[in-house]
Amino acid sequence: MENLDNYIEAYTKNFEFYEENVLYLTQYANHMIASIRNQEHGNVLSLGIGHEVVGGALAELYGSFIYSHHIIDGSLKLVEEYVKNHPSETLRVEHVYFEDFQSDFKFDALEMGFVLEHVDDPGLILRRYHNMLQDNGTLYIAVPNAKSLHRLIGHHAGMLNDMYALSEADFKLGHKRYFDIDSITKLVEDSGYVIEDVKGLMLKPITGGQMKQLDWNQEVMKALMILGDNMPAVSNCIYIEAKKQPK
Repeated sequence: MENLDNYIEAYTKNFEFYEENVLYLTQYANHMIASIRNQEHGNVLSLGIGHEVVGGALAELYGSFIYSHHIIDGSLKLVEEYVKNHPSETLRVEHVYFEDFQSDFKFDALEMGFVLEHVDDPGLILRRYHNMLQDNGTLYIAVPNAKSLHRLIGHHAGMLNDMYALSEADFKLGHKRYFDIDSITKLVEDSGYVIEDVKGLMLKPITGGQMKQLDWNQEVMKALMILGDNMPAVSNCIYIEAKKQPK
């Protein structure tokens, strides 16, 4: 297994697109939290610590909706830092690779926000954790979209030959692939789940670097988020809620 501590710098405020990534994580967390509240999911398994945005959002539900939150991560440094900074009886944080984690416990919610683009075999991860989900539980996923509007524009303008090519920023984050809406939905369904909801996370018409240069205000960014909800096929990221296939 590779040393995941090598990617930590890309998850700090020093990373060029840190603020943009936080926007996507926040929107992902907002959708997930609304679903968890609605379905009264009391115990949650999170794959990955990342920017700590999702963990922080879930922590707001400790003692009200969530009575057990288990986070696993392959970076020992991230795990040690998170445990030190977020002490809670509700929370358990474990240093383990996703491929090696084992549990007989059935979780109400499995949370894999921006995980499947990082792992060697995303189908293996989805199938492995299928058995850890309650029959009425929910799987939450978010992934970057190869066919985001800004990438489509770049492709048709002759500036991006391969829609699925990874950028320098992708490599710094430890990304291994891009999905599009067809490939991620097929993968989820083939792994034993029924998709119940699909949303987009921000309609992004230009690159992250161009967005930073224009310094769009919060109202514009909120508008792009709202537009993205109903346009997942061309939004910058794809959000999915799924259940186990009935036996």
